[in-house]
Amino acid sequence: MKWKNLAIVAAVFAALFAWVYFYEIKGEKTREEAAEKAKKIFSFEEKDIAQITVRNSEGELVLQKDKDIWNLSKPLATKADKSSADSLASDIASAKNERTLDEPNPNFKNFGLEPAVAKLTVKLGSGQTHELEVGDKDFSSSSVFARIPGQSKILVLSSSLHSSATKKLFDFRDKNVLEFQRDQLKAMNLLAKGKEYAFEKSGDDWQVKKPFESRADNSEVNSIVSDLEFAKVEEFVESPAELKTYGLAAPTVRVDLFLGENRARKTLAVGSKIDNHYYAKDEAREAVFKIKEDLFKKLDVESAKIRDKKVLRFERGNVTQIAVNIADKEFSFFRGSDDKWKMSTPAGHQGKYISEYKIFWPLEDLEGKELIDNANLADAKYGFATPSARIKVVEKSGKTTEVALGKLDKEQVFAKTGNATTVYKVEKKVLDDLNFKVEDIVEK
Repeated sequence: MKWKNLAIVAAVFAALFAWVYFYEIKGEKTREEAAEKAKKIFSFEEKDIAQITVRNSEGELVLQKDKDIWNLSKPLATKADKSSADSLASDIASAKNERTLDEPNPNFKNFGLEPAVAKLTVKLGSGQTHELEVGDKDFSSSSVFARIPGQSKILVLSSSLHSSATKKLFDFRDKNVLEFQRDQLKAMNLLAKGKEYAFEKSGDDWQVKKPFESRADNSEVNSIVSDLEFAKVEEFVESPAELKTYGLAAPTVRVDLFLGENRARKTLAVGSKIDNHYYAKDEAREAVFKIKEDLFKKLDVESAKIRDKKVLRFERGNVTQIAVNIADKEFSFFRGSDDKWKMSTPAGHQGKYISEYKIFWPLEDLEGKELIDNANLADAKYGFATPSARIKVVEKSGKTTEVALGKLDKEQVFAKTGNATTVYKVEKKVLDDLNFKVEDIVEK
């Protein structure tokens, strides 16, 4: 009998719990969602919007959406700023009425609604249109007054809608100085003050092709690309005159970016200076605009800055063998199957573990303080006929790089890689760093 009573109590408890869960807990959530949905001014979603017309103190502008791209069609036809357009569309679609001022005969002027601060007309993909008038902010500036045309009710909405609806034409224009997909960039040409530079990209690395051939300083070239990628228009020139007026008929700086396998070209021309800005133009657009002086300075490159000054460029993890000949001594090292570095010469020390950093640091720090292009490597002043030291680095791929260190020139020593005709002047300290002593490099 007790078991039967317990079963009845358990059943009642389960039923009560189910009622509490579905009505009180889950039901409350559903009711809250329904209440929030009821506050929405419009029933459509942001994705349903195809066109927005904005009329404010700046005039009238029309934004049109094509898939995920916004364009301006009035007062001019140009690409729109996606962030500003998306923000406006979101504010309209999600607009909620926090409360209603339902007066019999409201004085709309007192709320900035006659005339309205801004009038919005939304056209959906279905062809339906909806209108909303936006007035003044309330005393707290956290809300804004609004109304549906033809209705007497005054709605109180979030002030973010006021901010979006009162933006200027400049705010809605695409302000990218030069739009491109960075991962598509294959090459870049730079003409700066009569000097021409050409860069080619191979994998993640840049090469200088003009006015000389050399490895480029990746960080410097990538920095130029980044500045171009994120540069924004500071001001558009209204009703631009002939290009020569802005120094753009014969630009001071010209940048050509080559994108994708078909090498599609994007071009930026930079002309005359005005105050702390420069006139500029994207060749694909009609607009003339102003850019920051900082961008101009970045594009006015210097040969010394764009070159890779490292004599050796490698990833430590890819190196399998290193050999050093210096002062009649020969050292050679290899990466073992356990991924640790060992010695193979001199004799009597084969297989001994060595301190990896002691052989890599001198090579990784080998940097030219001065570079000499198109050098005559046979010239006795360099001393490459009888080098002070020879270095050989072998990588997993089989790539082998050989470096020769020649004569001293005061506090520096001449260096070269393979048969390349660029000579580097590196700190003479490298000769001391490479003049190993077995007891110093063998792990204790």
